[in-house]
Parts: sequence; C-alpha cells; structure tokens
Amino acid sequence: MKHYLKLVGLFVVIGLLVLCATSYLLDPYGIYANKDGAFARKVAAADKGRTVKPYQALNSAPYTLLVGNSRVEIGMPAEHAFYQGKPAYNMGLPGASVSMQYAYAMHAVEHNNSVKQVVIAVDFLDFTSAADNIASTPDNSGWQWRLQGLNSDSFADKRRYIAERISLLFSLSALTDSVKTVLAQQSNVNALNRFGFNDGRVYHFHVGNEGFAALYQQKAHEMQQRLSARQWVFNQQSYHLNELDHFITRLKKQNIAVYLMINPYQQPYLDLLSQHKLDQHLANWKHQMAQLSARHQLPLFDFAIASPMVTEIVDLKSKNALDSPYFWEPAHYRPAFGDFILSTIQTSDCRQLCNILIDKN
Repeated sequence: MKHYLKLVGLFVVIGLLVLCATSYLLDPYGIYANKDGAFARKVAAADKGRTVKPYQALNSAPYTLLVGNSRVEIGMPAEHAFYQGKPAYNMGLPGASVSMQYAYAMHAVEHNNSVKQVVIAVDFLDFTSAADNIASTPDNSGWQWRLQGLNSDSFADKRRYIAERISLLFSLSALTDSVKTVLAQQSNVNALNRFGFNDGRVYHFHVGNEGFAALYQQKAHEMQQRLSARQWVFNQQSYHLNELDHFITRLKKQNIAVYLMINPYQQPYLDLLSQHKLDQHLANWKHQMAQLSARHQLPLFDFAIASPMVTEIVDLKSKNALDSPYFWEPAHYRPAFGDFILSTIQTSDCRQLCNILIDKN
C-alpha cells in the first residue's frame, strides 16, 4: 500500500512539473525571457494586457518605452529606426486611466535600467471627467498591488500578487492558454508579442468579412453611447494633468529622453467631439498640454488635427484592408501611421501631419 501511494505521489509530482514546464516553455503570456520560437503570437495575452504587461516588461529590457492606451498598443510599429536597433516595449493599455498608464510605465522603468527614451501618447478623453463629478484623485486600489508585489505593506496584496504569479505558470487556465497558443497561431484573433505589441489581426478578419462599414458603425455607436451618457468636460482641477506632470518629472530625473504627442483621430471622430460640444474643451486641453510641455522644455506633437491622412476616409463598402492603410476606424490608427508619428518625432518635421504646439505665454 505504501509503495502504491509513493507511486501515486510520484506521478502527481511529475504531472505538476510537466504542467509547469509546459507553461514556461510555451510561455502563453510572453512573461518569461524565452525566445519567440515558433509561437511568437501570444493569443491568450491579447485580452489580459493589464495582467501580463507588468510581468512582460520585467524581462524585456527595453531601450524605448511606448506609453498610452489602446491606440498605442495597436497603432505603433514593432520595428522602427527610432528604436535605434534596440528593444522597444509597448505599454499601451486599452481602456486604462492615465494613472494606470503612467504607474505601469514607471514600474517598467524602475525595473529596467535599459530604458533611455519614452514616448508618451496622450488622448483627450482620457483627461476628461463627468461634469457633475470632477475626478480630483485617482483610484488605484484595484491594481496597485500588482506593481508593489512582495514589497507591499499589505499581506492581502502580497497574497494576491503571489497567487497571480503562480496562476500564470501553474493553473488549468495557464495550461489551456498554452494549448491555445500552439493551436491558434494562424487564427484571426488579436495577439500580443512578448514586447507588448498587438498585431490587430481581428481587424483584418472583420474587414474581409463585413467591410469597413461594420467597424465604422460599431465605433460610432460606442462613441455616441459614451458621449451621450454624461456631460464630459476638461477641468484643470482634475488629477489627470498632475499625474502626467509627475510622470514626466520622474522620467527626467533619471535622465530619460521624453517625447510627448497627442494621438491622431480620423475626421468622423473629430466630428463627434464637435457634435457633443467638446471643441472648446479640446482646445483648452491642448493649451494646457502645451503649457505643461513648455515647463518641461519639451515639444508637443499634436496629431489630432485635420491633416490629409485624417480627412481621407475609406470607401466603407470596401473589404480590402489595404484600402485604408492608416486607420482601422476613426479612433484607432494603424502601424503605418505609427511609422509616420515616430519619424516625425525623430526629425521634428511634421510634413502636414501635425502641429508642434509651443506655449506662447
């Protein structure tokens, strides 16, 4: 009987070791320092950015860090001369507050002495608040523990951190996602690579099957719902500008080169902002952003203008992704536009794509 129990125990241990080894070698979330190999597309990580990106960044040793929301994650190119032939990590976080964006980015900087340049892409609506509830302080309680890890003063936070790290290596979900990583390499779903870049493959699928009209209609519906639900305003008393100011200050203290830009929007997006009487709020925000950048002696590259690439709209009946090389839909630009953005920042030559805002006061 004892011999039998020993064998059972041995098989259990071997099974657990195989499970861990499988998750580690296949690396479904791209959080280890493994080479990409045959499974570079981390399909299981695409909708888990807020969970996996802090861990990915710890092993990426980036020279360049890209910071922002989903526009950055899906719009910046994985390769560009701006990166100087060195690793770049994309810390774009879909739907994240500016507080989360900058805290995650600072976590990556503090754990990577390699970071020498940071591109901060800002987004107008990320700096707005409901008119009847100006957000004066950020709420970081739901995710700060992930960055503090074992250094947290809270035992509950330490326990959550340990549990999450274990689950990313040793769990049924990790095993399932490992299998998914192998089987779905050629599938029409989005995937991250281990440097945080999202390949946006699902957009190709939707355009090929439904045409651009479906994407444009969906984004218009989402924007109408969001902007109609409450009255949104830009208010200087909100916490957003202070968070950005503090973030830039910390970066400059570490002698990191900082580049500040405003994301581009296609014309239908700008028209919706106008329709909801946000034009003046957008202008006021840009003015405040220019003042902030001037205090830090930084140029502010404003791509949120009616440039030729922004005003040219694809035939919505088209089912060919090549017909709209610069935008998937009004809110999200493609890596081809990201190429222009990085080239512009590198050369300080807008070429009708942007304005370089300078505070004149």
